[in-house]
Amino acid sequence: MTPNMLKVFYTVAVFIIGASLFLLLIVPPDSPEYFVTLLSIGVGAILLILVALTTWIINR
Repeated sequence: MTPNMLKVFYTVAVFIIGASLFLLLIVPPDSPEYFVTLLSIGVGAILLILVALTTWIINR
């Protein structure tokens, strides 16, 4: 995996997490959209962890 691909995945993960955190402030807590927003934060966090692990394995 090239470093440029990792940068793109990192950017996507940060965007997903940032947009989801912003939506948490807007979406009412008792709506289904709130649950989807929490799931998207989880997806972004998993992607961020995978990018970090891949970078660590490549540089080892």
